[in-house]
Amino acid sequence: MVTKPPIDELTEIAGNKYVLCCAVTKRAKQLNQMQANDEISTNVKTISFAAEELYDGKIKLTKE
Repeated sequence: MVTKPPIDELTEIAGNKYVLCCAVTKRAKQLNQMQANDEISTNVKTISFAAEELYDGKIKLTKE
């Protein structure tokens, strides 16, 4: 479970929980693929890593 960063603060960034879930999941899938291709290595779960990236402003949400 993601506890840091707080879900409430992530929801404020995303706008609502559905958008938050979709965005973090999409980024986590990208990170999983990058790990499979040995492009990155991390001991942190990809879903937590993606949430931290969103919280830190390293990724931005766009409408598709």
